[in-house]
Amino acid sequence: MTCSLLSLQSVFDDSNSAEIDEELRTEKIQICLEPKNAADANVVPLKEQTVSSIGDKKNSSEPSDIIQDRTEEKTSGPDSCVNASREHNTEELDAEVVRKAREEGCVNVVFPGAVTQGGCYRFVSEILKCILYQRQQLPMTYDQLVYSQKKQQISVQVGRKLPWSRLHLEGLLISKKLNIVWKHFAFQERDTVTRRPLQSADMDMRKCQQSLQELEEVLQQLEVLFSLSRVPRVLLLMGGSLVLPKELYEINMEALVLSAGDQSLQASSCLRQLFRTLFIADLLSDTKPVRLMPTTVLALAHRECGVGWFRPKLQFKVPTRVRNQIITLSTDPSACKVHGADGSDWQDYVWFQAPAAIKGFSS
Repeated sequence: MTCSLLSLQSVFDDSNSAEIDEELRTEKIQICLEPKNAADANVVPLKEQTVSSIGDKKNSSEPSDIIQDRTEEKTSGPDSCVNASREHNTEELDAEVVRKAREEGCVNVVFPGAVTQGGCYRFVSEILKCILYQRQQLPMTYDQLVYSQKKQQISVQVGRKLPWSRLHLEGLLISKKLNIVWKHFAFQERDTVTRRPLQSADMDMRKCQQSLQELEEVLQQLEVLFSLSRVPRVLLLMGGSLVLPKELYEINMEALVLSAGDQSLQASSCLRQLFRTLFIADLLSDTKPVRLMPTTVLALAHRECGVGWFRPKLQFKVPTRVRNQIITLSTDPSACKVHGADGSDWQDYVWFQAPAAIKGFSS
């Protein structure tokens, strides 16, 4: 019996040991499969790394392509087409302005809104100054002429005081060293040398003063006329007579729409547009030299406006035997609800002539 019990116990012990060995083996296998430390846990296989890096590159390349497409859309979008069409339209308009100025002798300036009565006076006054300068009736522009005249007046006033004081001091010094004869001879020689330039300068200054006074008087009276009546047309007749002048310029403002100051365009912006168009048209320039000639101003105004300086010319008609250079100022009808005056509105208007002509001069 004891032998059988021992054999059973040994078999039981062998089975237990076998189970324990199997458990130990499975634990060892699990330990080998697990990473040794935290650094090994973060290790990713090479294939997975390459796949993920390619995916990241694809994702990162997508925004750059989108940005490039957007920039291409901006450069080749509708805005560039609009700018190109605008430039093309401006070139066509400029070419049309040049053609009309050469063939018809007419320049049309269309303002994108209404203007004031004071703005109309500024248009006429600036065009008058420009024509006098461009047609060689003034040696420089009006503003430059006014500035140079003031500067010359100051220098002449100072120069008239200084030479006498210098001569007096020089005479005192010479009298101490030289005799009276030499002093008298030096004074006469100095006087003959300095008088001739002063006389020519005085003559130029007097001519300049006369022309400026005549021009300023015409401009002042034109401003009064514009305050009393609407002036749809202004004529500038240069040389010759009223019936047959040498040159004829007309400023036509019949199609302008007038309004109050708050609802009208600024005169400065309109003047920039006006002179840009005149510069492109090249209506006033001429390579041939032009001789000096008087300029007469006529304005169309209401017969009962009450102006006193201008003389009414009831029987006057615009000369037809000379080429009329016309500068037409108008308002864009689509920009204003109020339309301009009709031809029937000018039935009670007559021509008024400035009594004094503007005489040009050259320095």
